[in-house]
Amino acid sequence: MPIGSTLRSAVSELGDRHVQQMLLLPLTLPFSVRTFVRERLSLDEVKAELQQALETREQRFLDLVRDCVFSVPESPYKKLLDHAGCAFGDVASALDKSGLEETLKQLARAGVYLTPAEYKGRQDVKRGGLSFRVQAGDLAPPRQSGATSGVTTSSGSTGRPSASVSSFEWWRLEALVTAPFLDAHNLYTSRVAAFEPFQFTAGIRFATIAARLGIPVDRCFVRPTPANNWLESLYFRLTTHEIALAARWFGPGFAWPEMITAEHLDRIVRWVEKSRQEGRATCIRTVASNAVRIARIANEIGASLEGCTFIASGEPTTTAKRRTIESAGGAVAVAWGYAPLGMVAFGCARPAYDDEMHLSRHSMALIEHPEPIVDAGGEDIHPLLFTTLYPSAPQLEINVSNGDQAVLSERNCGCPMHEAGLTQHVHNVGSFEKLTSEGLAFSIDELYDLLETVLPDRFGGGAGDYQLVEEEGDGGKSYLSLLIDPSIGPIDDAEVLDFLTTALASGSRNKRFMAGVWKDAGTFRILRQVPVTSSRGKILPLRLAAKKENG
Repeated sequence: MPIGSTLRSAVSELGDRHVQQMLLLPLTLPFSVRTFVRERLSLDEVKAELQQALETREQRFLDLVRDCVFSVPESPYKKLLDHAGCAFGDVASALDKSGLEETLKQLARAGVYLTPAEYKGRQDVKRGGLSFRVQAGDLAPPRQSGATSGVTTSSGSTGRPSASVSSFEWWRLEALVTAPFLDAHNLYTSRVAAFEPFQFTAGIRFATIAARLGIPVDRCFVRPTPANNWLESLYFRLTTHEIALAARWFGPGFAWPEMITAEHLDRIVRWVEKSRQEGRATCIRTVASNAVRIARIANEIGASLEGCTFIASGEPTTTAKRRTIESAGGAVAVAWGYAPLGMVAFGCARPAYDDEMHLSRHSMALIEHPEPIVDAGGEDIHPLLFTTLYPSAPQLEINVSNGDQAVLSERNCGCPMHEAGLTQHVHNVGSFEKLTSEGLAFSIDELYDLLETVLPDRFGGGAGDYQLVEEEGDGGKSYLSLLIDPSIGPIDDAEVLDFLTTALASGSRNKRFMAGVWKDAGTFRILRQVPVTSSRGKILPLRLAAKKENG
């Protein structure tokens, strides 16, 4: 594809402003990384800054709504607050009387919140007589601070994808939680590696934050992933190598990215073994599915992952995934994040549940919506609502649902993260709104037509004969299984699989990327069996992974 056509395609999907920021990023990135990694933070300095941030949460939220909401007439949040009859003085009074979380619950009851579809501009915001649609750029902080570290785009499930800008200032705030997390799991002296695709920022972000904390990055494994064209592939390679080069020159050390395919994951296993022989523990930042793959390879070749801790995120680290990793001698420290905010919680070192984590409550607030919604299966759901507390956040969020639900709690676990002031816990995290696999999330609201109309029109049958199920197979491998009712008769499974992959990939660059990753990972499979009914006796087109209490 010619460069001109490629750029025109990018502009049509992201908008002129964000394409401009993407094009300027390779020019500014080396200088920004230099500044970021040179400003080293000791563990004691981190704890002192974290404590100060925790003590000023209410005041910072008040400053934020004053400067970025009430002073911005077109702000969606101002429209919601005005409709709720809530003035700035009312917010200040509620904060003084009830604190941040209780104030946010009061606002949610009054209609000050955004659902995933409203937040992404796929659905009008309707509260009584108020009706409007969130437009691209409406949620960008008016005064975002910090040098740009990247531009993140949504999947663009319907319509135009939304884009947001991440900054090194936001990464600096993530470092304030990363440090006590590494300390809690005894990972400060481990050899650090990241294993991610080039297109991902999570692994590179973690490695860059580790460099800021004075921790050298020993290996940076990257795996090939689908790209829309050669120019996009070149862009991600360029920016990844720029970060590595700048962090190597100005930081404590940073490994050069090395390509690795699924057939050669034994190289990672051998690195773990070699490090252990040299008396060094290891730490690998990756998504849960990759950790499982590495563990399975270790078991197959008779090697051990003893002394290796995986920092696993991107999808639920289930009991089956954890057991597979532990069967190879490895350990798991979970993390949780979502685009565009990045990591929002890190695993407890003394968990009561498999996925128990400490929330990054210095930079955000998290509540459950006080009024439940009813999903398609008739179950009550209390969506999680996120609120950002700094103008450096990629997006300004006030009671925004990302499509997840979980259990929130406060307890004294006694681990270093609690001692650092991170007292709010979250566990049993799961989505009611999106499919998650291979560290990717795909919004499900547009898939109903595909499963109830498009597939039946193409291959026969009708509504209720096709069901996409998120499930886990032997050894913790994640699958997206398309269940097809046997009553439909003979169908070419390969043809259905190709049709499904093509349909999921249509609409935006991110959807093409996700569908390509899932196809290459063998995530899709066809099963000829009757679709599963819900607890209320309904056959739903989509069935997400069941949430389980893991003690």
